[in-house]
Amino acid sequence: MIHSLRHVLVLIASLAGAAAPLGCGRPFVPATPPGFVDLGDRYGDDEYRATTAEGLVLGVRAFENDPEGDLAFWSRVVEKRLREGGGYALLGKADVKSRSGLPGVQLRFGHDEGKEAHLYYLTVFVDDDHVFLHEAGGKKELVERHQQQIDWSIRNFLPD
Repeated sequence: MIHSLRHVLVLIASLAGAAAPLGCGRPFVPATPPGFVDLGDRYGDDEYRATTAEGLVLGVRAFENDPEGDLAFWSRVVEKRLREGGGYALLGKADVKSRSGLPGVQLRFGHDEGKEAHLYYLTVFVDDDHVFLHEAGGKKELVERHQQQIDWSIRNFLPD
């Protein structure tokens, strides 16, 4: 799923230079659920990654909210980019909230890699300054098995 997150970030960042990475530290506090290990700063100081022993990946990244858009705008951008540019099938949407009460939208996608079905959940949160992308992805069976931990991570995500 590592390649998929990078692919998504490139697709989103390609929106006319929008969504530039921050590069100045994390403007959020991630929540590492039980059964996952925080991978530290291996992916940069503005990105969070955690994984299970079986390879299910969680990630969080923040971008500048520039051009300034609301949750509806950025969730549409993400959905459009993944569906049209990434070959992902939208399976569903759900309204969610972070620990601070910030509303978000979870987009659930399916994607086949070879003969294996994968699920990719991308949750979008937006405040005045940032667009936060919380992702969870891996083989379908792993995502389904760890659904409670993924949900916990989203409910306990804390934008600064």
